[in-house]
Amino acid sequence: MRDPLGHGAALKGRVGFRHHFYTGHPRTVTVVMPSVVNPKGRTKRLKSIQETWGASARAIYVVHDIEEFPVASHAVISESRTPEDPYSYPQLMLVPDGIGAEDGVPRLIHTVQTVFEKVNPDFAFFVNDHTYVIPEHLCNYLEHKKPTEDMYHGHALHDGNNAFNSGAAGYILSRETMRRLVDQWNHGKCTGRDASKWIQGNPGLLTAQCLKEDLGITAFDTRQDKKYHRFHAFPLTRAVSGKVDGWYINKHKDMDKNFMGFPASYNTLLSGKDCCAQDTVSFHYVEFMESTALFATREALLENPHMTDHEVKSLMMAEWPRGKEVGFYSRELPSENDKEGWEPLLKVVRKISSRLTQREC
Repeated sequence: MRDPLGHGAALKGRVGFRHHFYTGHPRTVTVVMPSVVNPKGRTKRLKSIQETWGASARAIYVVHDIEEFPVASHAVISESRTPEDPYSYPQLMLVPDGIGAEDGVPRLIHTVQTVFEKVNPDFAFFVNDHTYVIPEHLCNYLEHKKPTEDMYHGHALHDGNNAFNSGAAGYILSRETMRRLVDQWNHGKCTGRDASKWIQGNPGLLTAQCLKEDLGITAFDTRQDKKYHRFHAFPLTRAVSGKVDGWYINKHKDMDKNFMGFPASYNTLLSGKDCCAQDTVSFHYVEFMESTALFATREALLENPHMTDHEVKSLMMAEWPRGKEVGFYSRELPSENDKEGWEPLLKVVRKISSRLTQREC
């Protein structure tokens, strides 16, 4: 799949863009939808994604206006444009003028269809700009998966009647599943023409319903060893402390009774050192400074796994945002002398920064 001679050198003078050396279609792309939380901070988040995980994850930013991220104006996917270098990321996907910022369902339909028809990856990971992604772990998770088989994988929750994957934690669709969805839409099905304002703001719920009722594709238990979650709808600090919202806890209860494929262990969220899989793929509610801090911490540990706990703690305290710099839905690090808070946090940071789970694709 990799062919350094086939596509030449990376484009010069565009800091933060990465030219990927492969032929044909990409193994995976990460599609970054607009977050409904703190929209004014989106440009800073997109810049942070570009400077951290975005290039490696082949990020495609979904935008209504190129001015949302003008530095990528050379890399636009639209009805009339293609990127100057289709192997360089991040890229922009420009939504047609007829789809407004509040039109969540038609925007998602257009996005999935465009990814399938114009990018054609084996897999697409759909997140929003508050999501932090570990690309190497996404590759690790997909290593033995087949794009010709259906896939709707992420962090499964339920609303009583339906199981769906959290859009915050992100969900993966295979090429085959995207093909089948696009076929449904082309035949006028699952379009949500009369969708409520709630569904327009949460279009993934309509997609989950369509996948289940029309295509027989359901959410899946993606935990490592049927215990440790890989996809997280909250940031690292809240996942470790267990201080997540009550609604989130409740949407795990009785999964085993109501939906096939979910054991009783799925009903209870774990915290502390057990909160997160070694190959954790995503966290959410991660503002731009926290994204940079988490990236720097993982990079340091990957370079030197023998860092002492004191060194890792000192690095995190130096890098992590504080006070008002922390996102509204995130939480600060434990206080310096909070041993009970730091012990599980350091264990999880080491756990998700292991060289054993690093893969490129």
